[in-house]
Amino acid sequence: MGAPAAELLRRRLVPSAVIAASRLTLPARLVAAGRRRAGRRGSLEMFFAFDDPCSAVAVIDLVDRTQGRAVELLMLPVLRRGIRGDPAVELKRSYAVTDARRLAGRLGMELSRTAPLPSGSTAFLAEWVAAHRQPSPGLSTFCARAMRNLWFESDGPPSRSELESIWLDELGTAPPAGRQAAAVRWDEARMGRRGPYETPAVWVAGRWYFAQDRPAAIVEYLDLLGWGEAA
Repeated sequence: MGAPAAELLRRRLVPSAVIAASRLTLPARLVAAGRRRAGRRGSLEMFFAFDDPCSAVAVIDLVDRTQGRAVELLMLPVLRRGIRGDPAVELKRSYAVTDARRLAGRLGMELSRTAPLPSGSTAFLAEWVAAHRQPSPGLSTFCARAMRNLWFESDGPPSRSELESIWLDELGTAPPAGRQAAAVRWDEARMGRRGPYETPAVWVAGRWYFAQDRPAAIVEYLDLLGWGEAA
């Protein structure tokens, strides 16, 4: 194909692609505009696991990227994730540490752990956050600080006392008492309905993303929907 023909094809296809993309996002943009007229904020659902190092990177990154935007982060911790009966689950958990180290390096952070956290060792954290339910800046910041404590400031077992102190500092109360397993199951069921099968994942206005790989795309979509900085 010669240069003139290629240029002609580009001029025809690019505007068509832009128009098609605009039509695809029109319903989400209309809903977002309606929320703003009603004085409501946008909503971003973050599915993550405290024992997942890639979730640690994604939570820290997205809490920072969305700070100041007119968006509520619904923090939805899960325990059960992945493909049921997957024979490679332990291998994937080990690789996640390597992958998280690479992702953290891009943000100028260094993972303090060289091995996965034992599954279930952070279940109490998932229960605290799932039971809180209401999105708030304090809860989002707690999740980011807890992830730093677990994955970037320690290589030993999770310190419940340190994490309780962070909770009190950010939310002004003691963590929820008693077992809150049902609240975590609710998050896991919601994740299944939204479509993601693995953490970390974000669902926003009808789209979901693997959060560790697509933070810039998530923010671009928020911009497209009009969820910039809060007034």
